This record gives sequence, structure tokens and C-alpha cells, in this order.
Amino acid sequence: MKFIIFLLLPVFGKSQLLSNTQQQPLKYEWRKISGPSQYKIVSPTLALTSVTNLVEGIYQFELKVTNRYGLSSRDTMVLTVKPPDNNGSIQQSSNSRLSKK
Repeated sequence: MKFIIFLLLPVFGKSQLLSNTQQQPLKYEWRKISGPSQYKIVSPTLALTSVTNLVEGIYQFELKVTNRYGLSSRDTMVLTVKPPDNNGSIQQSSNSRLSKK
């Protein structure tokens, strides 16, 4: 089973209002905090990543974003993976995607 997941998180303060020369890179850290042991976060240090190898169950993922001053913020999401129903109404895709956009 494969599903697409999009997660929108708040932007750090007013960082989008700064010019490119004033902006500093943010550090991203995705991690699974609960759920089945079978999963893979493809790029856990990128703002946009994919999660593959999911099985039926309830997962909880956390994104921690840290700025150049060491200040950080966290957000979590819950993902429930269910088996497809018999009428085929669940759409499948190649992976699940986590995003901070």
C-alpha cells in the first residue's frame, strides 16, 4: 500500500520577508515518534521528503526546524494507514510525502 501525504507547517517568524542575503539556512529534522517499525524517511534532513515502506497502522511523525541562532520549533502529524476497501475507492501512489511548505 502506498499513499501520498502532504503536511503544511507554519513558516518560522518573518523569515520570508528578509532579503536573500539576510536569510540563513534552516535545519530540518524529520523523525518517527510512534507507529509500526516498518517505514523509511527518504531524506530526514530536508524540508520536503518522502516516506516509503509503510504498513497498516498509525504513525506519528515530528518535524523539528532550527534557525541559525539555535532556536527551534516542532510540529507533529498523525498518519493512519488503512487497508484498501473492497470497492477500490482508495487511490494509491508511489510514496508518501512530508512537506513543511
